[in-house]
Amino acid sequence: VLQDKLITTRNDRYVLLLKAEHRGQLPGIIHGSSGSGASLFVEPLPAVELNNDIVSLQDEERREVIRILRELTGRVGDRADDLGEAAAVLGELDAVQAMALLARDMDAVAPEIVEDGRLELVAARHPLLMPPLAERLGIDRRARGGPVPVSLRVGFGDPVMVISGPNTGGKTVALKTTGLLALMAQCGLHVPAAPGSLLPVFRRIYADIGDEQSIATNLSTFSAHLAAIVEMTRDLAAPALVLLDEVGAGTDPTEGGALGVAIVDHFRQHGAMVVATTHHGLMKAYAQSTPGVACASFGYEPETYAPTYRLTLGAPGRSLALEMAERLGLPAPVVADARARRDDKEAQAEALLARLEKEQAELLREQARIEVERQEVAAARERAETLEREIQAKKRREVEVFARELKRRGEEAERKAAEAIRAAVERLEKAQKVASAAPRLRTEAVKAIRDAQSEVLNDPELQVAPEDQELPQAPIAVGARVRVKSLGLVGELIALLAHGEAEVAISGKRLRVPMGELVALAGKPPATSGERSGIHPHSGAGSRGARGAQTAEVNLVGLTVDEALPRVDKLLDDAAMADRRQVRVIHGFGQGRLRKAVAALLEGHPHVAAWRAGGAGEGGGGVTVVELKE
Repeated sequence: VLQDKLITTRNDRYVLLLKAEHRGQLPGIIHGSSGSGASLFVEPLPAVELNNDIVSLQDEERREVIRILRELTGRVGDRADDLGEAAAVLGELDAVQAMALLARDMDAVAPEIVEDGRLELVAARHPLLMPPLAERLGIDRRARGGPVPVSLRVGFGDPVMVISGPNTGGKTVALKTTGLLALMAQCGLHVPAAPGSLLPVFRRIYADIGDEQSIATNLSTFSAHLAAIVEMTRDLAAPALVLLDEVGAGTDPTEGGALGVAIVDHFRQHGAMVVATTHHGLMKAYAQSTPGVACASFGYEPETYAPTYRLTLGAPGRSLALEMAERLGLPAPVVADARARRDDKEAQAEALLARLEKEQAELLREQARIEVERQEVAAARERAETLEREIQAKKRREVEVFARELKRRGEEAERKAAEAIRAAVERLEKAQKVASAAPRLRTEAVKAIRDAQSEVLNDPELQVAPEDQELPQAPIAVGARVRVKSLGLVGELIALLAHGEAEVAISGKRLRVPMGELVALAGKPPATSGERSGIHPHSGAGSRGARGAQTAEVNLVGLTVDEALPRVDKLLDDAAMADRRQVRVIHGFGQGRLRKAVAALLEGHPHVAAWRAGGAGEGGGGVTVVELKE
């Protein structure tokens, strides 16, 4: 009998959807029918009391809600003043947050507020020319790109600035930017400019910008401008900022130029800061010849006469009316006729301004070229200083490496001496034990002790020389025995170099030091390792007769590869003739060039059976031990 198996509501009561033809099969209250009449909304009799309860409870709920709302409303009424103050604070917070968000979107900075009447805008931009803000306001500027920043200075001894230049060059926008940023700063807003911008506080800011002609009030373009200026003179209160766009326009150029000069000078004499734009030659001459008045102009591309929107301080600009007309498509004969109708003075003035602009452009290009060259010179100087620092650091590293090598060798010598002394002590103890057992052994022990002591004291590698006697006044010549004061090392002077430097051989190493670091010493030059072993360091080969060994050696330390290889070859020949089985080649550590060259010579040599690096007691990696064929 049901049209759909669902429960719905009618008149806030739960009902069933019943087919119309089964109306008598379900007793209850009918609350309506569907639009087609095929279904009836029936409240079954068993549900009537339940629905009554629900309606009663809903009425009680509504009464309770009204009671609660009335009570809350009373509480709010009691705190009306506090809530009003809280709303005001929230309004201020919203305003401050909006100011912060605007400053972020404009990439704005906090200007410096000054009290001496100086106004300087550095790279200022009009907010409506910035694509992000223009997009928010429904202005599509994405195709035009961002604004060209403008920088100007007024009040640095010149409280008046007269701006000239071509039409559509940016003069009016510069006026609007100046006035708007001054008002923004006095409202506590950050301004869209670069750091370093200065803004004073003005009592009045006046602006006559645009065309205010009105048919209803019988005002022409000229009279509308004049009426606005008259109102400014009546309400003038310093400090004031006066912005005049095309002052003196809308009437005879000669009279308008004179009137514009008089108006600007009136405001100047009454202590106002004035920024005015003009096309009148008389106004440009006034700006160049009057103390306290500065001139500026917007530039253009010399080839196409397209505006660059860049303000140049200190120079007047051409209006370029004929050039702009030609650029905008005016027929060439009309432009030529206009040029011919100019009088000689106007033509001469335009030619003079054109020549001044050309010379100024050349001067700017020359300044840019000089700046580029200055930067290149500074970069070259920096590179030279860096290279010098690297060279000095490399020298210091080499000296440190050399000092560490000397220290290592000294520590190794001390270790050998300690080992020899311990061996001698052990011999002494053993000899004393033997001596206590038999007088005959005592004599042999004494002899052994003396031999050990003699071996220790006569070993040149273990001896510590007494303090050498310095001869400060003695001449220093090649072959002299000298001390390097900064290192405390003794060596032999082997060469005098240019620039006050000398080359000293110390323990088989060559070191370049300043002459001022050398002190002559008494005695013979220190012997090289080859001389200590019984041969000259540059002799072909020799016997280590001082120790009774059957090994010849050659000392190549300090030699070049070309000098060293013949000596090694001669050593091998002499050793083969002397029927020796082993020789030593002392090439040192260094960069390994001598070691590699010696290895290449030994490879395939007819006298050589094998070779190896020296052992712990044979000089280590600084020596190559060569085994000869039988």
